[in-house]
Amino acid sequence: MARLQTPYETTQVPVDKSQAQIRTLLNTHKVEVIRFTSFPAYALIEFGRRATKESPLIGYQLTITPRLGNFNTDPINAADKAERQVWRVAYWWFKSKFEALDFGLVEFEQEFLPYIMLNVGGKQSTVAQAFFENMAGRLRSPDNPFEGIRLMLPEGKENQGGSST
Repeated sequence: MARLQTPYETTQVPVDKSQAQIRTLLNTHKVEVIRFTSFPAYALIEFGRRATKESPLIGYQLTITPRLGNFNTDPINAADKAERQVWRVAYWWFKSKFEALDFGLVEFEQEFLPYIMLNVGGKQSTVAQAFFENMAGRLRSPDNPFEGIRLMLPEGKENQGGSST
């Protein structure tokens, strides 16, 4: 039975070329600070951008974990393949995000909201991490898994079939 390849598993594009292309995309969208970090098991992209010239720098963080596929057949080159794959996927992901932005489909802050860095109780976290950790705590409650969560409806509308807000 043939194994399905993971996206960009066989890419030959060097890591530095993918990172340069990501840097160009970010720079053309007013990103001021960029940091790339590669680890054997994942890649990390951190960047900072201001919503307006007067606003503070907002930090963003994205972690990409490769799906290693069948790299273990060649353990000498497995890490290199995984690193090339991760950065190539990241480039195309950013490219698609910025095409949606350039078209006017979404705004930058809206599109990258899950990756905004927060300080939650002295611990750094992305918006998505903080949200899902909070939800996990709520979902553990056996009495009411959605305690504290209310359906948002336009003003003047009643919440039909649920508790009122």
